[in-house]
Amino acid sequence: MIQYQVVYYSEATKEFSEQELIKLLHTANTYNTKNNITGCLIYANGHFIQILEGEQNLVRALFEKIKQDKRHTNIIVAIEMSVSTKLFPDWAMGFKYSERDLIRQHGLTDCAKWIYSEFNAEASPGKEAVFNFAVRNGLMKSQVLPY
Repeated sequence: MIQYQVVYYSEATKEFSEQELIKLLHTANTYNTKNNITGCLIYANGHFIQILEGEQNLVRALFEKIKQDKRHTNIIVAIEMSVSTKLFPDWAMGFKYSERDLIRQHGLTDCAKWIYSEFNAEASPGKEAVFNFAVRNGLMKSQVLPY
């Protein structure tokens, strides 16, 4: 089945606390699970990058809601395309946060290993956007960068 994928960048309108990030992620997990949407959200240095994927009309409807959210601004769509398979078939919402290791504490999926291993396995525009964002924002410090 053909899937639809959106990758976007945005700037937070304020610094997010851990509690605010956890609330955002649990809301996203619940919504995405109900609508068979998968993806990954990365937050670093006051910026977001997110990949959303699933049925086109559902992803577009969700993205329209996201664009209206006052918690971020300067939304830039990096990629919007149809894909043959999902990058994150098992993740309602993977997550990476640069400041602290709150991911495991709250039962969330840390996408750092995916960023590196999957990008090297087979590059795609979505993977490249996430990887480059992660490198620029210091999320890959413990990884060896590819040549």
